[in-house]
Amino acid sequence: MDPRPSAVPPEFADLMPSICAGNCVLVLGPRIAMPAAICEGGDTPIADYLGRNLLGDLGEEKAESTTLRDVLIRYDQSEKSPFLRGRYRQLLSTLDRHTTDLHRDLASLPFRLVLVATPDKMMANAFRAVGKPDVQEADYNYRQRLAPDVALSLPTSRNPIVYSLFGRHDHPESMVLTDKNLIDYLVTITKGSPPLPDAVRFMLAAPSTLFLFFGFGFTSWWLRLLLRVLDVTGIDRQPSLALEDVSTFGVTDTRENQAFFKSAGIYIQPGDWSALARELATRYREDFPPQTAPTQPMPKIAGANPRRPLVFLSYASDDAETVNRLRRGLEDRGVAVWQDSTNLRAGQNWKNTIDDYISRVDYFVFVQTENMDRRDSSRDDGVYNHELKRALDRAEYKRDDVVFILHVTVGHCEPRTELARLHHIAIDTDEGVATLASHILESFQSVPGATTAGAGQHAT
Repeated sequence: MDPRPSAVPPEFADLMPSICAGNCVLVLGPRIAMPAAICEGGDTPIADYLGRNLLGDLGEEKAESTTLRDVLIRYDQSEKSPFLRGRYRQLLSTLDRHTTDLHRDLASLPFRLVLVATPDKMMANAFRAVGKPDVQEADYNYRQRLAPDVALSLPTSRNPIVYSLFGRHDHPESMVLTDKNLIDYLVTITKGSPPLPDAVRFMLAAPSTLFLFFGFGFTSWWLRLLLRVLDVTGIDRQPSLALEDVSTFGVTDTRENQAFFKSAGIYIQPGDWSALARELATRYREDFPPQTAPTQPMPKIAGANPRRPLVFLSYASDDAETVNRLRRGLEDRGVAVWQDSTNLRAGQNWKNTIDDYISRVDYFVFVQTENMDRRDSSRDDGVYNHELKRALDRAEYKRDDVVFILHVTVGHCEPRTELARLHHIAIDTDEGVATLASHILESFQSVPGATTAGAGQHAT
């Protein structure tokens, strides 16, 4: 038993396993501290820094209870209103080359998706600082009515997505500043016009996803609507953890807020998120020390497509642990795998969801094991049989020389009539996983102009 005191609340013992499995979305709010290089001491929240400077423009001082939203309303009602967006952009641009120890600790963890509530670049900078240069950046622009032209690939621990919920300062028109902006924003995101990117939406919607909030500030009524629209709250979600500072617990309706969000699956607690991030980063380094070299390098192919191939893993639920190891091995070698829920949400049409995923992916990987064979010999039902039929249907429309279905085995497996024409790859060893990844990458790069698609992994 580890004798060290832990910053992880005892109710959230599954937090670290969820992060390692890629099932945790990080959400950073405006109470996160500024870089020490800009604010001496490094303990000034971003919201306070912005609020003080904006009030200074108005010749006022910030009171303890004044929120950033209060300051933005006051600024918008002043004679300086026409300059609000430019001034806000100027203040945030000072952060462009900065990050913090908190961000670096978080970036060292295998988060795939990070939502940020402030229009800065500190989290993306942190990912690059820890050796993840392929981080993807995007923001929600409520002024657009169509989806943005730049497509996001499904994220992995090596090419995570940092998604700015309320716009970014380098797209100044996208920033949500005034009350009118907020109303327009809530209308457009509720209508889905523009929609969230598929790569973001799929991860938010997976019921197995756990959310970890740092300094989000659960004090505004409209957050209840927003989080519901984003699929963060709802029926059959994993319990999520929100660490907040004293500012959240100083408002009059704190208890009512806590009770509401707890009923929605978000547990709001006071806590030191910097200490928690340090602990998680330390534990991850101890459990998964960085390798000096990969077991087999990802092949370098001339003219390589910058988008990663996306695969659907079809398998029996008895083999979830084996398939999780396979997923990590593929992702480490540059293959994107969307790990959908191990249990579909109550009321969700699982058949339509599976069929939709299979129609979008680049490759369908059928994982046959001795467990699956025993299940079939007992005439037990298995949704993997439905998945394989759908994949075979799609393959019928492809040329004979196009690779779509890949058959992999673990242990001694009985021949399957439907896959008799396919060569199978044994993935009992790391070498076998590397061979599978190499086949997928080489096949994918031979297809000119491969287009973006969604992908899924479903335990059945």
